[in-house]
Formats: sequence, structure tokens, C-alpha cells
Amino acid sequence: MTNTRWNRRGGALACALLLATGCGLVDAPGEPRVVAHRVGAGNYPENSRSAVSAALHEGYPAIEVDVVLTKDRVPILSHDAWIDAELCTYTLVEGELEPRRLSEDSRLLIKDFTLEELWRDYRCGGLGDAATPGAFKVADRYFTFDELLSALKGHPDVVVQLDVKEHPDFTEPPEVFAEEILGRWNAAALPNRFFVTSTRGELLKAVQAHQDVETLLIWPAFGADDNTTLVGLTKELQRTVGAQELIQLTRDAGADGIAVAYPVAARPAMEAVRKAGLKTAVWTANTEGQLAAYCRWPLDYLITDYVERAPCR
Repeated sequence: MTNTRWNRRGGALACALLLATGCGLVDAPGEPRVVAHRVGAGNYPENSRSAVSAALHEGYPAIEVDVVLTKDRVPILSHDAWIDAELCTYTLVEGELEPRRLSEDSRLLIKDFTLEELWRDYRCGGLGDAATPGAFKVADRYFTFDELLSALKGHPDVVVQLDVKEHPDFTEPPEVFAEEILGRWNAAALPNRFFVTSTRGELLKAVQAHQDVETLLIWPAFGADDNTTLVGLTKELQRTVGAQELIQLTRDAGADGIAVAYPVAARPAMEAVRKAGLKTAVWTANTEGQLAAYCRWPLDYLITDYVERAPCR
């Protein structure tokens, strides 16, 4: 969802610190639609064709994918705007026993490569990820947005969240994303409902300028190099974020709603946001206890790596 992985780490500490407001042990009416974060990243390589195939086979009610544009303006599924050195390797070539790893500090921007170059030279998803040690690993080519649209045929009830990874320093501008993504979605003529999310109001406004589409602001946003667990806890605990601020953030972004990270999601604030006529979502809750609690919140969407753990799925 965001440019970093803080939502998959530090959960126990966050819950202990924010129990009174953020971890939600008090009942409230609500039947949120459960969304498979990165198409179920707890069980399969994130944003991969194997994850999409499994999610559709299991009948997940909704899936979330991250979208980036290549040099030739092809939307592909990737959480980051660059080739992830933790999750990707160079393609295994003849004579090699193990694929070569990218350097840990590499930041090869996807917008600098054509789809053909990415498919030829890189494989992603086959490496271990400490955040999801039980995930099934498959090294594969990048999965394209067009392939996703094709896979969705015959699954009209699956709702799709498109989390667009637009950034002024690393990607094409918002208008290009809006044109490519909406153009391809409309050409596919799928009956599925979809909505667009982003940390950037500029992107959400560009999407809505092209078409009347449901949009949610992802909040809070972090820089790519932040120590996100510490930053997320420290910055957000330094000040009180109330309902009026969330409502104003949403309206400033021109969005229909807001998706809030679970460690800083306060139930009364989310209730007030929804009463203001705005959509609400929480990301990314993963334990059975968290999911059981959030299933009782007045949310539109509950985003998780483990759909199967949510009692309201």
C-alpha cells in the first residue's frame, strides 16, 4: 500500500501503545469487505500471478494490487517504483547455480525499463521475506495489469483495489497513470467494481478528472527511506489525529474516503468520518484478534495479508 512495509511489522508494539484508540476491542456495527493486500501477500509472492490465481480460486471478495508504469507505459504490478532488491533477482542464466542478487542499495526505477527488458532480465517473488516467513515462494516475471484484467474474467463479484504508486521523483506523472489504467480497464469491459487508492491527492484528482471513480486516500504516507515502524509510531503518537482532521485530509485530496493504517486508526474518528458520508478502510491488520475486532468496526474495507483469518470474509 505505502512505499514501505511498516504495516507488516511492529504490530504487537503498536497495539500495546494504541489499544485505547487503535486496536479496536469495542463492538461497533459494520460489515467491511475484506481485501487481500497485495493479493494475499501472507501466503503468496505479493502482486504475483500465482497470488492472483490463488485468490480467485479461493473466492476472495476483494483484492488489492499495486500499479507502476514501465518505460513503454505498460502498467505492471509492483509495490515499489523500483525493482525490489529484497524480492527480486537477475534472471538465472546458463551456467549459474543461483541467480545473482541485486545490490542492497540498488534503486533501479521501473520507469527506466521496458516491459520486455523487465521480463527478460528479472525474476521477483522467489526470495524469503522476513515479514511473511510462511509465504509460498515462486520466482516469476512481473505480472501486468492486462494479465490481471484477463484473469478477472469469469469472476464478476471480485472487487479490485488499485493502489497507484505514483511519485514525482520516481514515476510518470498522475495524468499518465490515469490514462493508462482507466483506458485499459474500460477496454476490458469487466463488470467488476473497482476503486483507486493513493497516498497522493494529485493522483486521485487526476483519476477523477478522467472518470467518475471511487477513490480513497491512503494515510499516513512515509518516505521511501524512513525507518517506518519508528516513524509511524513516534510521529503519530506525538499528536492527536481526530475525525475532523481525517475528514479535511480526505476532502483536500478530492477523495471519496480514507484508508488509515491500523496502528493509528481510532474507532470514534473512523465512525465520524463515515457519518460524514465518506468511505473508510483500515490497513493492514493481520492477526486473528485484530481482524475479529475490525470486522465489528463501521468500515467499508478491511485490508489484510490473510483473508482466511477474517471472520467477516
